[in-house]
Amino acid sequence: MESPVFTPVNIGPVTLRNRVIRSAAFENMAYGNSPSQDLYDYHVAVARGGVGMTTLAYASVNRSGLSFDGQLWMRKEIVPGLKRITDAVHAQGAKCSIQLVHCGKMTHRSTCGCMPLGASSGFNLYSPTFVRGLKKAEIDSLVEDFGNAVDLAREAGFDCVEIHAGHGYLISQFLSPYTNHRRDQYGGSL
Repeated sequence: MESPVFTPVNIGPVTLRNRVIRSAAFENMAYGNSPSQDLYDYHVAVARGGVGMTTLAYASVNRSGLSFDGQLWMRKEIVPGLKRITDAVHAQGAKCSIQLVHCGKMTHRSTCGCMPLGASSGFNLYSPTFVRGLKKAEIDSLVEDFGNAVDLAREAGFDCVEIHAGHGYLISQFLSPYTNHRRDQYGGSL
């Protein structure tokens, strides 16, 4: 009997050739926050190795969400480079997904070009830097940035999108018990 791991599976409308997915793990290969030959070579090799889907990791939805120089930043001018990767992965018979994120208070001022933003104001020992809490209008704008990043991913030929909501990044900052006081400011919900 063949193992189900090596049989096709559907994720919504997307059919994977098998159930092996290279999950998002930061490659640090997006030099200048853009796709590179190294990023291309890496994901094409993973696809050639037989996975059902490979995932480009840690793509920030805007500049204020960048934490590293080697992190993708979703914007119109990188779509052709991303499309080159998805086309090559598809040519190997695999699907391609991308992980979208805003690092929130985990950003570095030197990388994002501004004071890091978070669910609440304070100090982040990780960066280390002061963090400014988001205003309601900025939250609405970030929601649009996530939507625009999904549209760009679709245009670049990605089959799936993963929204990163863990590890202390922006979305998880709103879910953490340490930032629940921000929810109270908006009547219990955001």
